[in-house]
Amino acid sequence: MRAFVLCLLLSLASLPPSARADEPAMQPLATLVEIARAVAAEHAGRAGAPAEDFEIREPDPRVRLPACGSPLQGSVAPGTRSPTRLTVEVRCPVPAWRHYLAVRVRAIETVVVAARPLARTHVIGPADLALAPRDVGALPAGWFRSPDEAVGRVVTRPVGAGEALVPAVTRAEPVVRRGQEVTVMARAGGLLVRTKGVALGDAGVAERVRVRNPASERQFEAVVRSAGTVEVPLP
Repeated sequence: MRAFVLCLLLSLASLPPSARADEPAMQPLATLVEIARAVAAEHAGRAGAPAEDFEIREPDPRVRLPACGSPLQGSVAPGTRSPTRLTVEVRCPVPAWRHYLAVRVRAIETVVVAARPLARTHVIGPADLALAPRDVGALPAGWFRSPDEAVGRVVTRPVGAGEALVPAVTRAEPVVRRGQEVTVMARAGGLLVRTKGVALGDAGVAERVRVRNPASERQFEAVVRSAGTVEVPLP
């Protein structure tokens, strides 16, 4: 009898998890991937990056989540800014749990590329640019869709022919220089106040620059609006 009981216990122990009567049902991990794919496709479409394919980081096979008693829900996790590199949150209402999956969207778009090698500090002209299809999912956040967006910007590092031009490798040509006297504007409701200041760095249009008030010696940050004019953003 003792030998029979021992054999029975050993046979039960060798059963796979799904065969044990007291084992709770687990959520198939493939269903999480399906939800992440659907969320990523919708997000990419809204952001104007038509999706060709997705690379989804598969859940760790050791992850064990209780079977969801209602349909899974999914959304892009807060803080996601790129339409092609995102984190998807998959949620189960009952029993309550959530899991995160990293997704890269492969989206082919026509973007601005360098028509020839460009040296650092080169001011980009129309002849330096061309349009070509690229996987924008492999590019840093942001890219230029029109040559007009890149013309006049300054290259911040060497760029090879055919390389996509993105804001990260260019900057606006400075229209305010360090030590230059600038007009400082501040708006409050319908009131516009102007005063003088001294720029403490170089900056292009829409870029931020530190400015010193020569009367009070106070320093503050302003946004360049045009050559020689900056504006203090007020809440």
